[in-house]
Amino acid sequence: MTWLFRWIFGYVRFSFRGGFAENFLTECFSDGIQIRDVAADSDGFDACCNLRTYKKLHHYAFRHGGKVRVIKRKGLPFLLLPLKNRIGFFVGMLAFTVIVSFLSCFIWNVEIVGNEQISDTTMYAWLEDNNISPGVMWSSVSRDDVCWNMMSDFEEISWVHINKNGSTARVEINEVRTADKDGDEDKLKGINVFRKELQVVAYREQKDITVKGVKDYSRIHFFNADIPLYFNKKTGDISQESETWLTVKDTKLPIGITTTREQYLQSTARMLSDSELLELAQKKMTYSEESEFDGFEIINKTESHEMDADKCVLSASYIVRRKS
Repeated sequence: MTWLFRWIFGYVRFSFRGGFAENFLTECFSDGIQIRDVAADSDGFDACCNLRTYKKLHHYAFRHGGKVRVIKRKGLPFLLLPLKNRIGFFVGMLAFTVIVSFLSCFIWNVEIVGNEQISDTTMYAWLEDNNISPGVMWSSVSRDDVCWNMMSDFEEISWVHINKNGSTARVEINEVRTADKDGDEDKLKGINVFRKELQVVAYREQKDITVKGVKDYSRIHFFNADIPLYFNKKTGDISQESETWLTVKDTKLPIGITTTREQYLQSTARMLSDSELLELAQKKMTYSEESEFDGFEIINKTESHEMDADKCVLSASYIVRRKS
């Protein structure tokens, strides 16, 4: 992305004529003067350099009996030069940035994904009744409370999350599978108690994972523009993304940078003993309980397992109660 930074700071293409071109270039390079894209001809040469460097070249050219002259001017500074005395243009840019930043504090689009049993019309109406609709400020919305209320009002929803994606509220829904709703869960009359069964499978052959390499890839966000700071991206086994946004008085502006960390892994297979296999299955069951029974209290649990040469199947029956 070197060309982008050169364009932002500006550069010139100049010509050297009427002197000793080789001596001129030798002295410039020995003094650390950065000159690039040199194209020689019979009278001298043409080359490129940044603005600050060009101001120093006249002294070197005079010492070697030649002259330097600008052929082309390129870059952002030269585009803005005619606007130097037009204060209104810069005031307008500042006002535009402030307005866009202010508008980014509102919800302007609502997107729903994952709903199959519940219609979009029903979901949009419910969200509007619960203060999730275009024109509402993000600061007035408690996303966690809305998610809990939605799971309470719709039995078909097992999990929901509202992501803030700029000015878009993305509602991601996981619905209860039909088999689970019809056969796995009995609601006892008069009390908020459920009967539930879980089953996990742990395999004897496991792989030890080691990190072979890590590389970061960054992208600049400027309003709707997305500028990568890399040429080729090699996707890793694990990707972690972090975002940093420019903020003004606690208001996030649509200007920032996203860094994706790609981790490349190497795996080595090994076989578990019976005790290690059962312990692994119990850990997986614990993770399933935390996921399935979030917001519930386990009243009773019955557990059994079956083990063979390849795997361990751990089954558990529960009676759970919703936490008050």
